[in-house]
Amino acid sequence: MLNERTSEILEALVQDFINTGEPISSGWLYDHYDFGIKPAMIRLELEQLFNDGFLEQPHHAAGRIPSNKGYDFFAKKVLAEEDGSTGAFEQSLRNFLGNGNWPDLVGEMSAGLKLLSVANSAAEHGSFKEGLDNLIENLEWESPEELKSVVKDFVEIDERLNHLGKEIFNLNSPSVFIGKKSPVTKSECLSVVMGSYDSGKGKVALFAIGPKRMNYKKTLKTFKNLKNGRNNKK
Repeated sequence: MLNERTSEILEALVQDFINTGEPISSGWLYDHYDFGIKPAMIRLELEQLFNDGFLEQPHHAAGRIPSNKGYDFFAKKVLAEEDGSTGAFEQSLRNFLGNGNWPDLVGEMSAGLKLLSVANSAAEHGSFKEGLDNLIENLEWESPEELKSVVKDFVEIDERLNHLGKEIFNLNSPSVFIGKKSPVTKSECLSVVMGSYDSGKGKVALFAIGPKRMNYKKTLKTFKNLKNGRNNKK
């Protein structure tokens, strides 16, 4: 269990890495935040987070980047936050969800979140997908093999969803999977947000698939507000 200050430092580092794509140093954190400690103490905090598996250090870089464990910690903190008000984007998605309009739902979601979006309806065979171009554009793949693994995930997603069965339609709250922990993708460079909802055409499972540096705050706010919006209608 991380103490409050260490948790704040880790959250700041993950968010700034998501924003910049650059390794984050103790000096950067000292210049941009007030944790009440000097750079040397921040450096010690980062060292401990590295030793505990929350951070990684790229070769030839002074700063640190989140590990899968660090991203998972950050995503869970975001999930625990208040949902916030519903905007026009989420209201539009609610309308498509209420009507069971899957092509427009995944199209709107993909355009708004800049991610690959997937809808899998319990009442219909196969899934609806949109945004492979968004996914590939935002990936920072380092080898052709990484790109191939992402394309393979896209091609095989229907088969993997079939193997999961009905359990994907009974999630009480959105879930986040980092890297290979995802039940629907196998690529190490991806994160998946998934949630299940009641719609005008029965149960549906929704997925947002993107790079590990995805905008978790916007994506999870959207998924949580969709869940709350549908529940409030009952």
